[in-house]
Amino acid sequence: MSHSSHRPRFKILTAAVLAAMSITSTLAVAQDAVDSEAEVIEVRGIAESYRNAISEKRNAATIVDALSSADIGALPDLSVAETLERITGVTGDRFKGNASEISIRGLGPFLGFATVNGRAISSGSGNRSVAFSQFPSELVNGVVVYKAQKADLLEGGVSGLIDLKTIKPVDYGKERFSAEIKGNYNPYQSKFEDDNGIGVRTSTSYTNSFELDNGGKFGFALGYAGANISSPEESYNTSSTMRNCNSNYAVDGGNDCSFSDQRAAANGGNAENGDYYFISNSFYYRQMESKEKRDAVIGAIQWQPNQDLDINLDGQWSNRYYFEDRHDLLWDDGRRRLANWTTNEEGAPETITGESRISSYGEYRVREEDYKGLGLNIDWQATSEFRVEFDAAYSGTERYQTREYSRFRGQRTYYDWVNSDGQDFPDISAVYTNFNDPAGSAIDWKSDIQDLAYFNADSEARYYRFDIKDTIGSYRLDLDYALDGKFFTNLNGGLAFSSHKHDNFEEENKALATPSGDRASKLASVASNCSIPWPQSDFGDDANSPVNSWATYDTRCGYNTLVGSDDLSVDPTTPSAGDVRLTEDVTSVYAMAEFSTEWGDMPLDGNVGVRYVQTDVESQGVRTSYSVLSDPNGFISFETKPGSVEMSTLTNDYSNLLPSVNLSLGISDELQLRFAAYAGLSRPDMWFFGAARNIGSVTADEEFTTVAAALDGNVTASGNPYLEALESNNYDLNLSYFINTDTMLSAAVYYKTFNAAFESAVDKEDVVVDGQSYNVEVQGRPTIVDDSSSIVGYELSALHRFTTLPAPFDGLGVSINYNYADSDFETPEAAADISPEVRAQIMPSTIAGLSKHNFSSQVYWENDDFSARLSYKFRSEYLKPFGASLAQSNRIVDDTASVDLDLAYEINKNFKVKFQAINLTNEPYVEQRVAHDFYNRIEYSGARYFVGLQYRM
Repeated sequence: MSHSSHRPRFKILTAAVLAAMSITSTLAVAQDAVDSEAEVIEVRGIAESYRNAISEKRNAATIVDALSSADIGALPDLSVAETLERITGVTGDRFKGNASEISIRGLGPFLGFATVNGRAISSGSGNRSVAFSQFPSELVNGVVVYKAQKADLLEGGVSGLIDLKTIKPVDYGKERFSAEIKGNYNPYQSKFEDDNGIGVRTSTSYTNSFELDNGGKFGFALGYAGANISSPEESYNTSSTMRNCNSNYAVDGGNDCSFSDQRAAANGGNAENGDYYFISNSFYYRQMESKEKRDAVIGAIQWQPNQDLDINLDGQWSNRYYFEDRHDLLWDDGRRRLANWTTNEEGAPETITGESRISSYGEYRVREEDYKGLGLNIDWQATSEFRVEFDAAYSGTERYQTREYSRFRGQRTYYDWVNSDGQDFPDISAVYTNFNDPAGSAIDWKSDIQDLAYFNADSEARYYRFDIKDTIGSYRLDLDYALDGKFFTNLNGGLAFSSHKHDNFEEENKALATPSGDRASKLASVASNCSIPWPQSDFGDDANSPVNSWATYDTRCGYNTLVGSDDLSVDPTTPSAGDVRLTEDVTSVYAMAEFSTEWGDMPLDGNVGVRYVQTDVESQGVRTSYSVLSDPNGFISFETKPGSVEMSTLTNDYSNLLPSVNLSLGISDELQLRFAAYAGLSRPDMWFFGAARNIGSVTADEEFTTVAAALDGNVTASGNPYLEALESNNYDLNLSYFINTDTMLSAAVYYKTFNAAFESAVDKEDVVVDGQSYNVEVQGRPTIVDDSSSIVGYELSALHRFTTLPAPFDGLGVSINYNYADSDFETPEAAADISPEVRAQIMPSTIAGLSKHNFSSQVYWENDDFSARLSYKFRSEYLKPFGASLAQSNRIVDDTASVDLDLAYEINKNFKVKFQAINLTNEPYVEQRVAHDFYNRIEYSGARYFVGLQYRM
């Protein structure tokens, strides 16, 4: 899907970026002449973070972008993800109103890699993306994005590597105590009855270091951050399943819609060449309250016994708990008796009539996640030439989620549905009981649904739970030998080992349908004991929702009433086919040489190296347990072994060789040209590595005489432990103009080739049945297609502080970032319920996470006492990954933009007051599928406001 209507906007945007950079360059060059004789000005806050970014980019050994502050918690953002979004080419996916999964240069989170202090971070999901919310910005003092690889960096990011930095207290060298409290006002939360919409964030930290009697140094830092915040949502949604139809109930009859050459819309030809429409199995309006409690602690100890030895111990802990209380008004027969349909040219319905039950659903969802990280680093300058660094670390995440679900469905009625423009919710213009007499049989449905008795057709309760545990233990040894040569200056080498254990237990569930004889009494009991007033005011006002309230109930009370004395508890750790129990051991060694020379009269520095990576995979999964029987005719059958579960252990190993070269040419004192060429890799997400194998039943009637013949094509995989890393070849060219300490212009072009396409394939495997192994075809294995794709892009960045302008304009500064990325990678539409001939006509999407256009800008002003920053972020549409299934429809997130404001006033040297506003324009989050205007989700979460008081000494 591609919005051609946005192209003029991008031409204007690009022109504006170039013009702004040109103006910035002119002003900066003029200022440079003044700065050469000016005194050095100490900066703090926003200007300090940008000055540090310029310095780090200039001095790095490869192509990087960074934002940092010397002080812990001094980054002026509410989350680490929002800090990252200020870096050129870095974008986030919105979750609960916040930036979450991060993409670099248009490549989605599954092609990136993240570390904290250079160590891999565990994940609480089935993929390798990092929940940056577990690292509060109050406790992080820097982020570095490596956009090019060098041999001594951990492998794992085709798009780049994100490294979070925590404080080293001796290096910081000062005593510092800080405490802050922020009040959070959420207008959407204030709509709730008996809720003022106020939440709170708190943080405190203390850092100190000492000179020891023996000449050594010792320091420590400890910080805490906590939050009690809300993130309510008002949304329109459709089910994850969808299909194409061309039937018209008024003409063709039938109940569920269908797709056939025999339908009138086919016009006597092939159905795919006639008119048809896409339809979801259900659609619903959702009112949701969500509250979250977060606690995090970061600590560090640094000890330098002497000038040659530096020992650092750091740890991180966080706990995140949140609940969602969902109330849905749902039309759950979205495919039934569809008629009077009109569509746009791509098949997205504009209007449609159908018959469905209107239902009141409730779901109470709880998720809790614990993260623990610990690292020890020893840096020893053994001699003047030889340095040794050792690092050991642990990272662990545990997550569980429960869902208590209940539903009450009404009798079937007809409805007229009208699509929207993507800003408003789609409309229900009429509800009636007689298809042939809409006006005469119309009901006042908006009034009827205010009474829970309306939902009297049937009811059901369900309980769900999943558990995930993910741990990484790692060790690293790095050696650095300084040379006294005219070309090579350092030789580096080292090795690293990590063991990644991932237990992802499939979500288990139990359902309890209310017997028909008990439905009336159960509904009456819920109405009597659990009914609640509509929880909020003004639902859907910003989206012009057709419905603003409906009868609902205390979600947990309704669930408990339906369940009664029955037990719906489940144990997800009981072996099941969807479990992924993975161990991934990675051993790598590298060698790298650093060099420094001259090309003409220009200094040329860089490094060249190679990294060898060995990966060993072991995956355990459930296998259907059978005994093999034979009848008198010699025909075999499989008999299930009662109560028996067999575990299948599949192993694989592979290696990768990753060469790299980085060059830096000093064209002048201010102008720097960098080039990088390297091989990179990313590992597939863990949920693709399942070893479970489902063996279909076999009877004697099928007349198989051998087990191998009975198995061939009768075994289905739940994953593929034989997957290997995705490799890439990468080329980067970056030109940076460092005009002064506060001003930089930078332009970069990059080109990458990679294999990242997945498909469901058939391959041979050894499968064990009744103690014997057979080499047979296994279907449904996720497989990386050997089809190279490429991405090409460019970046433009400008940073400038107008220190030479007359007061008060000397406090002004700007940051402008733009990234363009384009790829020939294709993600074909794969929805299993769409007819193959129609699926082939749907334009494929691109790679997950790729936005062709990304733009961010900040205009700030600050002096000794006051600072203000206005931020704008824009991201063009992108494909959002759905999960491990290769048979789901592509979800396209619409263009997104947001405006944020930050204000701060320093009352005195100890106290500062802050104000922050997020998503000032209340931009909705919108998803489409298959065709433009076929909306999967339209969500509003509102703006958020923070007022804080900070104390520092």
